[in-house]
Amino acid sequence: MVDNKTRNLIEETIRQLDNIMNVTPTQMAKDVVKKAIGRSVRTKDPMFWPGGMLMLGLVTSFGVLEEEDELYGRAVKALNDHLKLWENKYDGRMDFIDDTLAGYDIIRLYEKSHDSAHREIIDKINQFVMDAPTDFAGSIIYNPGKGNNYIFADGIGQSTLFMSAYIRMKMIVQDILYHGQNNSDVHYYSESDYLGEIAKLYLQFMNFYRYGRDKKSGLIYHGYSLGERPDIDYDEIKTNAAKTVKVFSAEHECNKQGLLGWGRAYGWLMMGLSGGASLEKYLTRKGKEVALKAEFSLVPWFMELCDIAMEYQREDGGWSWQIQAVEGHIDTSATGMIAFSLAKGIYDGVIEKDSELYDRVVKCLKRAVDCMMAHTVDGVVGDALSSCDDFGVHYQSYGSFPWGQGAVLSAIAEIAGIEL
Repeated sequence: MVDNKTRNLIEETIRQLDNIMNVTPTQMAKDVVKKAIGRSVRTKDPMFWPGGMLMLGLVTSFGVLEEEDELYGRAVKALNDHLKLWENKYDGRMDFIDDTLAGYDIIRLYEKSHDSAHREIIDKINQFVMDAPTDFAGSIIYNPGKGNNYIFADGIGQSTLFMSAYIRMKMIVQDILYHGQNNSDVHYYSESDYLGEIAKLYLQFMNFYRYGRDKKSGLIYHGYSLGERPDIDYDEIKTNAAKTVKVFSAEHECNKQGLLGWGRAYGWLMMGLSGGASLEKYLTRKGKEVALKAEFSLVPWFMELCDIAMEYQREDGGWSWQIQAVEGHIDTSATGMIAFSLAKGIYDGVIEKDSELYDRVVKCLKRAVDCMMAHTVDGVVGDALSSCDDFGVHYQSYGSFPWGQGAVLSAIAEIAGIEL
């Protein structure tokens, strides 16, 4: 039975998703002013990450709603209506790597619907990810249209959350179709698909660990960019696959970008890594080996991020906009993202029940729930940090935003499946 506070959260999230592309004249006027002074404005892409966060909240709420519940039906309708809007008003285009968060949500929806139309969208998003431009080391560039090679925690977290769920979805489907046939070898599914997809997934994490992580504290930067090396002929390696290995494994000059420990960046990477670690656990349980896992394992890094997150949890149970600033302003979007990741770690069995970490995470989540609910009024989540314009550009404005609403609902719903 879903309590009234959670029902209010779900109802408000449905309302926000239904109206996210409806822009009032006042909002349009504000966007004109923002654009004139060089600030970011809302996109016309319905799949962009603010919509993706609302969708995440709704698909995660499937875990607490009964299918016979009228609210469940309304949540499904809101999701399908939003997909139709994307296809009819935006021609079903994929423009940004941020759209992969919505892709993860559609996978969760497909698990319930088994609708071939949903599967077609999922496959389309996967192709977009596999074709996405990368930097010298193979990391997905956040916004290549701007002519830079910036790697953002946002894009890495969003894309890897999708990639891990997509790989696992295909493996489960193939298990059902070919039950008992050569089940001990990951190659049997499709070497070109699985090894390529898994390798790209691991590469995103390996590179961010190498270039985007602070070695002393374990905290992450918002992102980084790599410089070219004079001893590598980049034009030549475009037509010589063998030399790609040299470039990917080479140590490049790195410019770390943005704040260390920005809450949402930390949340993005935790979300992606929770999915990656879950996939790694799944592969291990299936007795499958991944070549890259031998030199880099995702589970220990996820555990490290969990430890660090709990170290910086505020007294009120939340996380600040910059997580080291425990007496700074709370950010409910970062709080929801981090809490969702911790809960997913337990729910997917990455954090095992008989471990010391499990008990600590459970206590942490209890406090997080109380905090998130304390910042929610009639289903509306407040005190989320406004959008970020660029590396290090964070306007200290707090209020109700889609990313806070979706993050808190996804966390509350994921935590509801855990015995606290």
